[in-house]
Amino acid sequence: MCSPTDVRSKTPSVRRQRLSPRKKLWQLEIAYHCSIIGTCLSLKELRQTAKKFDLALQGEMTDYELHGAFVNSACTPNEPTRYIHKLLEKKYSQTIRKFSKTTTESEVVRLWDESIDSGNVGAAFWAILTGPEVSAGLLQRVIGEIHMLSHISGASTRSDIRSLGKLRDQQTLARDTYDKNSRLMEKRLRKKDVEILTLRTEKEGHLQEIQELEKSRQRLHEIELDGKYAQLELMVENVTGQFYKALSRANQSDTCIGELEQRIMQLESEKSSAEKTVDEYRSQLQAVEVTLDRALDSHCADICELSETSACPLNDLKGMNILYVGGRASQCAHLRTMVEQYNGEFIYHDGGRHDGRQRLDSVLAQADTVVFPMDCVSHDAYFCIKKHCERLDKKLVMIPHASLSAFAKGLEEVAA
Repeated sequence: MCSPTDVRSKTPSVRRQRLSPRKKLWQLEIAYHCSIIGTCLSLKELRQTAKKFDLALQGEMTDYELHGAFVNSACTPNEPTRYIHKLLEKKYSQTIRKFSKTTTESEVVRLWDESIDSGNVGAAFWAILTGPEVSAGLLQRVIGEIHMLSHISGASTRSDIRSLGKLRDQQTLARDTYDKNSRLMEKRLRKKDVEILTLRTEKEGHLQEIQELEKSRQRLHEIELDGKYAQLELMVENVTGQFYKALSRANQSDTCIGELEQRIMQLESEKSSAEKTVDEYRSQLQAVEVTLDRALDSHCADICELSETSACPLNDLKGMNILYVGGRASQCAHLRTMVEQYNGEFIYHDGGRHDGRQRLDSVLAQADTVVFPMDCVSHDAYFCIKKHCERLDKKLVMIPHASLSAFAKGLEEVAA
């Protein structure tokens, strides 16, 4: 089998027969029907077609049974097959027009490569198979790449499921830690309350002692006026010493109460911070679960009353171009899948490690919304993005770190 590089280098630049009639679905080789039904049509479209022509034989068909039924009937020009052909022609009319304007096979290869990069493989696949004849080498390459993309999609879904499990474990650990810290803080607060009550009681006792000492001093002053100062001088010194000792203890009590109150405020601040952390993990987990629900249950639109309404939890990006700057390049495949599940287009720039400033300006011009992780992007890229978004009034979403959960939460903010 030829590699993609081999096909490009060997693609002839001969002129194609642009006026040759387009092939119908039932005129294609039977071996291509499975790939066409699985790649070019969504399960929602298949179920709508089955409902339109009343194809459900015994109750609700599974996704696999539905797929197999349409593959088996694709070789016959019956009403459902003709309807599907018209649906595909209308759905991919724009891409079909692009391919129909090509004059050489090298131009077909270029459009196919662009479709692979943009994720628009279904439209390009249909346009090539039903359009004018192409070489066997190019046809073999197209069929092979469609086959491998189906494997990549399955691997991405399994990876998301593993990520969800890890996030659930992290949520459980965070919740246990929060509960443990909350119990510990409540125990400390109760202990501090008891200490504060004890100190306040002691302070009241000291104040009472001070009042009694003041009365004693007043009596001594009266004795002095009566001429008995010499006899009571020793008594006055003793009483004065007791007074200052009591005053010192009262001041120490005030200082201790102030320190305890500051400690209580610090503990309350730590508790609030822990609650915010748990809320952030819970929010990110919810965003990932919503995204996975969309990936794993693509026929929910047929059975959910909230589908395509403002109350639907599966937000729609409505074809927006989402530019992701920085982060980890290894996550791009998962992030692209996530954006496409939200009905958007994904654009990536590594923030300056390999991609230059000129390309950043170019992709910023294409983007409707810019998302970047604050912990994994260069300062130069940050200031360039911020200036561009302020100048063109584009939405800028900053997520706390480069992870699938944080990105999913950011997409919810974009689609809101």
